[in-house]
Amino acid sequence: MPGFAADDPVYLDGNVPMDALFNALMEVASEVWVLRDRFAVLEELLDERGSITRADIDLHQPGPATRERLAEERRIFLERLLESVAAAR
Repeated sequence: MPGFAADDPVYLDGNVPMDALFNALMEVASEVWVLRDRFAVLEELLDERGSITRADIDLHQPGPATRERLAEERRIFLERLLESVAAAR
């Protein structure tokens, strides 16, 4: 890594294939989203039932309000992620 300044970090020297880096970023982002989605299900079920099993989580179908909230959170998450990519241009 070439080093960086606190106000303008530079992590790569330009010799990295950007498509591959972006693909890796999107893979990590999708995994993060799966975790956030699963935590939302966990929280909802724990609020409703107090205790749950793995099957409860796997079989749970979120209600309309939860689906809507998660869709908005996903939109914001992707917007933040892609803003950082666009800012690098």
